[in-house]
Amino acid sequence: MTNDLYARYIRFHTPDPHIAPREQVPMSAEHLAWAKQYGVVHQFSWLSVLLPPLCFGPMLPGLVFLLGLLLYQAVFDGGLDVDRIIGVSFAWLAVATVVFTAAWALRNYWRDKRDPTTRYWQRMPEAGVVEVERHTLIEGFSVWANNYDPDCNTLTLWADGELKSVQDSGVAQWVLAKTTAGNCLVVKKGFAGDFSYSREGQMPEAHSHLQPGEELTVAFAPGTHISLGQHFSGAPIPMVTTPYWLTADELKHLAEVAHHWLFFPPDRYGVVNKHDAGWVQRLVDKALASVGPQSERG
Repeated sequence: MTNDLYARYIRFHTPDPHIAPREQVPMSAEHLAWAKQYGVVHQFSWLSVLLPPLCFGPMLPGLVFLLGLLLYQAVFDGGLDVDRIIGVSFAWLAVATVVFTAAWALRNYWRDKRDPTTRYWQRMPEAGVVEVERHTLIEGFSVWANNYDPDCNTLTLWADGELKSVQDSGVAQWVLAKTTAGNCLVVKKGFAGDFSYSREGQMPEAHSHLQPGEELTVAFAPGTHISLGQHFSGAPIPMVTTPYWLTADELKHLAEVAHHWLFFPPDRYGVVNKHDAGWVQRLVDKALASVGPQSERG
């Protein structure tokens, strides 16, 4: 890598406000596996239907009735015989408790059976299609981050034709690439291994680094912004791998502006917005400054 590349290196432009329409393509085995992974938490469950009413239903009617009597006694009739009223009301209170518990369970059943999110994840794999967004990359550079939360130490990877859960080393490579539209596109790769508790993890071997190709295709569950995988193709783009490690605040903010998780239209997955471009450019300059004399070595 020469100084010439640093001299002409990335200046991230204002993102194109036009959102290209997505294409629908056949679902691959990886897309299907990710769809099933996301759909697990949205399946109908008798546990969620019956657990709340059976745990709290037998107590709530009696508790509400008792509190009502005590409130009436305190406000309107200090001589009210609460014990006698409860005794003569026990039969119909038991009936009311059974009706209340059954109605609560039926309501949960009706809600969960017709929940649009649950029905979506049940039917989506059967349709056999995903929506994709395509980006053409020009060049990029990478920075590094270490996860500071040892409780989040599981990494799901697509390998050997299936999704596998492995131990997360906590180390992640964040690639910021320039697209032909002048946008900054952010992609991430996590690495399996023993979890690192240091603020700066150990950089993985060079052969395992993410090397983006010119064409990036990101698949989504139709009608959503939930990614079901991404695929690079074409020739590798020019890359600068910096030794820069993100601070905790930088990592948090980069994850937000990259729109990899919680975001809403017109934000786009992985695409940095106009008002965040300045912050990203400052991060670019800081990371390139950390390379220092290494740029002389090529």
